[in-house]
Parts: sequence; structure tokens; C-alpha cells
Amino acid sequence: VIKFRKVYGDLGTTQQQTDAALGQIKDLANAYTQYGVAVKDTIGLAADAAAAGYQNQDLIAQTTAATKLSVLGQIDNQQALKTTISLQSAFNINSKELAGTIDFLNAVENQTVVSLDDITTAIPIASPVIKQLGGSVKDLAFFLTAMKEGGVSAAQGANALKSGLASLINPSKKASDLLATVGININDIVTRNKGDLKATVMDFA
Repeated sequence: VIKFRKVYGDLGTTQQQTDAALGQIKDLANAYTQYGVAVKDTIGLAADAAAAGYQNQDLIAQTTAATKLSVLGQIDNQQALKTTISLQSAFNINSKELAGTIDFLNAVENQTVVSLDDITTAIPIASPVIKQLGGSVKDLAFFLTAMKEGGVSAAQGANALKSGLASLINPSKKASDLLATVGININDIVTRNKGDLKATVMDFA
């Protein structure tokens, strides 16, 4: 609670506003005890989110999503928070869409060989370049699943996506010239499929 009070809001935030926000978080924390989440853990998570700049309903959404991700994926609170923040910043997901995204990731875990732990490992690494190519978190899950089924770990797969897709976006002259000798115009493939990451990769393949 002390940490929350120290980091919540900005210079214009009043004590009353901080108290009101803390009251909402306490209500949330008490509700989450039914899922085995300690009150101090929820408030601590909210304090970390507040330190990252989240306030009001955005703070509630961030705390809710990170807690849900932590419980469902059986991962550390800090890792869950890092993932939700990465999701929002990399894929421009707003607070209202965040809950639906967490539900999607949970469905991926339930229906594929990819775990939430795999996804939380991959998001901070690969999401920026995937977004740059017009992809989404669904594309990331698609490629991770394919790699995991092929025996590639989440960390290896994420690094492969990061470096491989970056090379597609900005190929070296040597690579472009070499591909051209076998009739592949890499720049045309990327331009033609802009906004459709799966099509870009399939076309290149």
C-alpha cells in the first residue's frame, strides 16, 4: 500500500484520487482471493503497473489482465505484467481489448502445444518486428505453434522470428541480389503482402 501511494499518478494527482484508486484495487484484491491470489500480491502488482504510468480504469484493466494471465499460465506476476505491457505497446491494444487478448492466449494454450509461458517469453522479443510487418498477436501465436510443433523452443522461435522477419523487412543488398538470381524479388513480396504477415512468409517460402 505504501509503495502504491508513492508511485500512483503524477504531480497533479490529489490524495483523494490516490485513495479512490487504492480503494478500487483493494476491492479487486479481495475478490481475487477466491482464486488463491493473496491481497498483497494484487496490490503489489497494481503498484508496479502504477509505477509504469497506468491510472484509473487503465490501471484496473492492466491489473486484472496481468493477474488473470499469471493465474491461468502459472507464471510470475512480474512476467505477466511485462507481457501485458508489451502487448499493449507493441500491438497498440487498448485496455478494453486487453481482456479479449488474454482470453485468446488462454485458448491457444488449451488447444495447441504452446503454453502461456511460451507466449510470455516470445512477446517482448518478437512482437515489435511482427507489428512492423503488419502482424498481430494471433500471427505470433500461429508461428510459435508451428515452431513448437517442430521442436523449436519458445525463446529460440522468438529470436528466429525477430531476426528472420527483420531480414525480410530490410534485406541486405547481397541477399536481395542472391535471391534475384533464382527469380525471387524479396522487396516485391514484402510490399505486395503488406499488412498480411502470414502471406508474406508463405509467399517467400
